Amino acid sequence: MMDTDRLLESGTLAAYLVVLLWIGIRSSRKVKTSLDFTLAGRGVPWAIVMATAAATMIGGGASVGMVSRVYEVGIAAAFITCAWHLQLIFTGWFVAPKLRGMNLITVGDYFHVKLGPIARELAVVNCVIFLVGALAAQMAAIGTVANNVLGVRYEVALLIGAAVTVFYSTVGGMRAVITTDVLQFVILVVGIGAAAATLVVQQGGFTEMLQQTDPEHFHLTGNWSGIEVISLFFAFLLGETFVPPYAVRCFVAQDAAQARAGVTGAGIFLLFFLPVATFALGTSARIQPEVRQAIQQETDRNLDEAARLGRQMSEEEAAGKARQIAFPALVRATLPPIFAGIVVAAIIAAVMSSADSCLSCLATVVMEDYYRRHINPQASDRGLLRIAQGTTLIAGSGAAVWALFQSNVAELLVFVYDFWAPTMVLPFLVALFWYRPARIPAVVLSMIAGTIATVTWRFGLDSPWDIGPALFGFAVAVVTFFVSLPLSGLWPTGPLLQPGVETEPDKTP
Repeated sequence: MMDTDRLLESGTLAAYLVVLLWIGIRSSRKVKTSLDFTLAGRGVPWAIVMATAAATMIGGGASVGMVSRVYEVGIAAAFITCAWHLQLIFTGWFVAPKLRGMNLITVGDYFHVKLGPIARELAVVNCVIFLVGALAAQMAAIGTVANNVLGVRYEVALLIGAAVTVFYSTVGGMRAVITTDVLQFVILVVGIGAAAATLVVQQGGFTEMLQQTDPEHFHLTGNWSGIEVISLFFAFLLGETFVPPYAVRCFVAQDAAQARAGVTGAGIFLLFFLPVATFALGTSARIQPEVRQAIQQETDRNLDEAARLGRQMSEEEAAGKARQIAFPALVRATLPPIFAGIVVAAIIAAVMSSADSCLSCLATVVMEDYYRRHINPQASDRGLLRIAQGTTLIAGSGAAVWALFQSNVAELLVFVYDFWAPTMVLPFLVALFWYRPARIPAVVLSMIAGTIATVTWRFGLDSPWDIGPALFGFAVAVVTFFVSLPLSGLWPTGPLLQPGVETEPDKTP
């Protein structure tokens, strides 16, 4: 029976992967220019923007990673995920129309137009760090899910999932990404939503679940300190604010109104869906003895593997890595094989929808912000298309290799959040809502100070007092900006501290 169950689950997932490959091949026929590859021709209606933005949000961290955090901590982990959706609502309502109206291609373009060349180069470096780290996190999630649900070795599962994602992203670009995102959105909402509802009913409702677990599981801070909850909430809020995958969802829309409706709609939907589903799944996993047993076995296996390789690993570190299997183990322990196969496909869909977005954005950054700007300004459109496709292939393969050595999804995401927020969020806010060319020197100085503070706090001081590097670095950036603002008018502003040429306003009807 076990072999039959695995066969049904594997067959469901294999069929899904074949569909993704078919979408990539079909989408490749519509890719004629670099704009088709990077921005899907700027013709996406709001409903599709909403689906692709929501699918991008629900990645490995929001599914596999956060269910494991709820299993460990309780409702506090579900609460902090609200920060993701609140920032998406803010981005959609206030920012999306402004970005779409400028006919830009990358976040770096926006920084150049508003804040000048130095700010652009700092922004591009941070975009690359964020996208590569987030991509590695999604690749690790693919391997974790398939390994623990289907019994496929982590390395094999990672390489298969990465190969499929890299293939359709390379041949179809943003057109393939958006098409697969719509499919993935439907699958993950049905799969994750139905699984959460089914398990709550099986347990007799939330009241009965409360009686079966520790009371602390339902406390707003769980086993975290209040400062740690606040720090993580702001890390999640700031860490994904204005990140390239969401900025691109603004750029691809038909017009400014469609961008606002699509991105805002995604944030509102997810705010009412994902925290509840995540909490239901994580709490159900904590109640199930089969899940606890599977996590203990995985902890022992991690310790044995570390000993075999001659690496030191504490039991807490091994247990933290093992808790990532909470969601997959729950699926296998509680759901029928066919339903389990659908949920597995939903989890993989969630992961791939974020991975392909990171790949597409990274290809666009390399093509536009490095190759065309610094290497070959006169490159033909066909040459730019080849650069974007080659970057997708190389970056996807490199991220998969990184994920072979670092498989903790949640840690990878927190790492990239730590470096994005202190450098990127304040400049974006100033450029959008409080812009003056005279303030550019203060903005650039705040970007540099925020980065230095984050590196020092994270690596030099090891984040004392439970204050996260993202929150500390952002605070330093804000203080630096306001302290240096009165002096901005006294600084020499050469070409490196002057804004670029504004693009023409969008004329799309």
